[in-house]
Amino acid sequence: MKVEAELDRLFKDNIIEPVKYAEWAAPVVPVLWLGHQSSEENMMRPGRVQLIPQPRGRLPTFCAGAMASVILIVAFLRLEHTQFWRQASMSALAVTLGKMLHGFCLLLEEFLHHFVTRYHGSLPCMLRACFSGILFLLVVVLWVGCLQLEMEWYMVAMFCGFSLLLKAIGVLSPAPVEISEICEQKKMNVAHGLAWSFYTGYLKLVLPKLGDSIEQYHVKNVSILRHRDSWRLHILVPLSAFIPDKLEDADQRVQFHDNLPEIVIDRAGVRKRVYKHSVYAVLDHQGQPQHCVVEYATPLQTLYQMSQDSDAGLSMEDRRQQVLLFIHTLQAILENSVECRNRYQLIVLDDGCDQEAELDPYFLSKEILKKLQQEEREEFCVAPPGDEVLKANTGAQTEVLSRAPTLMISNDLPRPLREPVETIDMSPTHHYRK
Repeated sequence: MKVEAELDRLFKDNIIEPVKYAEWAAPVVPVLWLGHQSSEENMMRPGRVQLIPQPRGRLPTFCAGAMASVILIVAFLRLEHTQFWRQASMSALAVTLGKMLHGFCLLLEEFLHHFVTRYHGSLPCMLRACFSGILFLLVVVLWVGCLQLEMEWYMVAMFCGFSLLLKAIGVLSPAPVEISEICEQKKMNVAHGLAWSFYTGYLKLVLPKLGDSIEQYHVKNVSILRHRDSWRLHILVPLSAFIPDKLEDADQRVQFHDNLPEIVIDRAGVRKRVYKHSVYAVLDHQGQPQHCVVEYATPLQTLYQMSQDSDAGLSMEDRRQQVLLFIHTLQAILENSVECRNRYQLIVLDDGCDQEAELDPYFLSKEILKKLQQEEREEFCVAPPGDEVLKANTGAQTEVLSRAPTLMISNDLPRPLREPVETIDMSPTHHYRK
């Protein structure tokens, strides 16, 4: 019946049409997906396991409401009306007041350490993150109602104190099921998954081979990528998550120069899958080019498209938070990866809220040049001693040298031993690394 219904649907949608004769024929093999079966069908198959978990329902809410109703009805029947309302008002005030005091504790942390970075100096945003408007209204109503009753205020204070204490030690923390439900509803795991996917599916594969690819390119183009410390993949991470297809569209001073030799890897059943990187010439204010390997972090395109689709449920503010989480997660992953260490450079572009970035058409090139200059300053020159010092210390040996040797000290982290880098320089200027 299901096969016939599906064929009828395809016929009505003009996807298939009947014919009198056919040169080829194949049997229809229906495959039922357990994730789309109803609970009754799954119960009929005790040996089968449902592959796709269903969204969590409202059963816990209904159970909590039913249990609360039973408890309150029993208390109402066993206590006098005046005593019941006094005890109920006091208990409700203690619970809501304890929740509000915990919100003030959260507010202190957010104000002292995250007011600018997370909320961009917006006090209303921070208050909405720590408190609920309904909670304030409920506390005010209960407080006014309790003033008309003979309340034991020290009991309310003790309830609030115990509530804060149990919250602080983690007894009243959300259960793992609640945390999972919140993450699923708020889609808070998107950035974490994208960062790991970007690492395992791309960076972990290409970064260890990037040095050899640049070496092959440098042999044929000696004047390009002359500084080894810039032999990294510069990854652009815009906080707005907007990524143009061409870097020239974002900044005219960033011009495509050439592609590096392709990296060919057998991956996921695809033989000789090709990965390539592009070399760009970044022009400074004088028009002098500096070359580097640069590209955008492509997973951010997923976040941007999700924010444009209402079905994804990702707002612009949530998108920015996910981008920040993506940066933090990716940075931690790459720092702990031996294969990728010292082979990348993350360039964070605050192009979403920075007015200077929106007005400056050369914002991208300036940010890239800052990183390139920073990489060059990682090695600095110690000035050679004067001629009189050289003559006093070396005597006639100074006549052999055309000029005094220069000592270069590097601030780089130690290079990994698995891929040693040749640092011997036969020119009069010698380089030494700590």
